[in-house]
Amino acid sequence: MDNIAFFAGAARNLEGKATAEYSADHTSSIRREAIGVIASISPWNYPLQMAAWKILPAIAAGNTILLKPAEITPLTSLLFAEVATQAGLPAGVVNILTGRGSTVGAELLRHPDVDMLSFTGSTGVGRTVLDAAATTAKRVHLELGGKAPFVVFDDADLKAAIHGAVAGSLINTGQDCTAATRAIVHRSLYEQFISGIADLYANVKLGPTQDPNTDLGPLVSETHRDKVAEMVERARGYARVFGGGIPDGDLASGSYYRPTLVADATSDSEIFRDEVFGPVLAVTPFDTDDEAIKLANDTPYGLAASAWTKDVYRALRATREIRAGAVWVNDHIPIISEMPHGGFKESGFGKDMSTYSFDEYTVVKHVMFDLTGVAAKPWHRTIFSAGEG
Repeated sequence: MDNIAFFAGAARNLEGKATAEYSADHTSSIRREAIGVIASISPWNYPLQMAAWKILPAIAAGNTILLKPAEITPLTSLLFAEVATQAGLPAGVVNILTGRGSTVGAELLRHPDVDMLSFTGSTGVGRTVLDAAATTAKRVHLELGGKAPFVVFDDADLKAAIHGAVAGSLINTGQDCTAATRAIVHRSLYEQFISGIADLYANVKLGPTQDPNTDLGPLVSETHRDKVAEMVERARGYARVFGGGIPDGDLASGSYYRPTLVADATSDSEIFRDEVFGPVLAVTPFDTDDEAIKLANDTPYGLAASAWTKDVYRALRATREIRAGAVWVNDHIPIISEMPHGGFKESGFGKDMSTYSFDEYTVVKHVMFDLTGVAAKPWHRTIFSAGEG
């Protein structure tokens, strides 16, 4: 609802360079114009929220949009479009096309009537989107994977960092590109941090999301649960693993997986480098601030990060030197409509949310008016010989 309210107002506040005489004989102004037809492909992990993030800035900027939701979570996008129609949006402005990415998605990517592609999902599929866009030189916006570092310095509030890591790693059952996945903890706090996380993880209650007593619901599918489980089982061969496993009893038939802490994971290990997209936190120690920053940046991703410290200078250094699209200080995960969301490096380019998203969904046009009314302009001397023109 906040996204809707924000973009409704932002549509009335498009920014551009001031109309002025940058050349003595001309007045110049900027127009921000709609790109045209936007094809968006949204992921399964936040299907309703991602539909809003794609649709709202696109139509607020004056475009029409064709959204293809993930094939396993299409219903909320269809409901969104129905409500948009009931609210009075003209027919053809918001369109939902369901189907598999390999067929429907692939057709959208290369369709000549599509003017821009917006994709949120894995980095691997993002490369496919780029390849397809190159065939017709379409504009592209990509929000891809992440492996967010959670850096705990030696002066951090340890209790706050432990609670923040548990919440930041388990949000949406860990199926979040910005989730805390790599805890990089000063050696003086390392064992206390591990113990605190393990204790809180052990008390997390798994169950149906309709139950108000549930802390952690299921993963999106049994196939995805099994992928998470396999990565954790491999990690048991090279690190200390606390928790994990598929629960027994009634929950065994669902897609549930217990919160998992993987300690002593080296920076080159699979669990520390690759996206798990589940309730799994890998932890490694550091000794110096330089080492912490290096470890935080030792990833192909750059979507989000956090730094935990009471030292303002240390915090400023972390926010300056960690290469990520969002860096939180003493918190991890909050996102607001007024601020942009998007990554560095292989986490993509372009922004969702905020007025910065209008840079993705508009094209800038320069309009120039002659002020003189003179037929022969001074610059015409580059064409006409002296005395002619």
